Amino acid sequence: MNYQILWHKDAVQDLKKIDRKITLSIISKVEKYLARDPIKLGMPLKGNFKGFFRYRIGKFRVIYTIQENHLLILVLKVGKRVEVYDE
Repeated sequence: MNYQILWHKDAVQDLKKIDRKITLSIISKVEKYLARDPIKLGMPLKGNFKGFFRYRIGKFRVIYTIQENHLLILVLKVGKRVEVYDE
């Protein structure tokens, strides 16, 4: 069963800063692959980001949370590794 994907407004703003072709690829991979199994495909984060997961797509990272009881993935941030972990 696929999870529903919700994009936080900050993640949408992040996507607008990225080249359109790459943005479409990120959205496609999140909806096609991550929505199927976000726990297996993602990597749990530590430290200040404990409780969040990351999904790697080339040079980009998608930071998200999972709500198991609602089969929901909330995408919070999207960006390159050096940028996405800035608070």
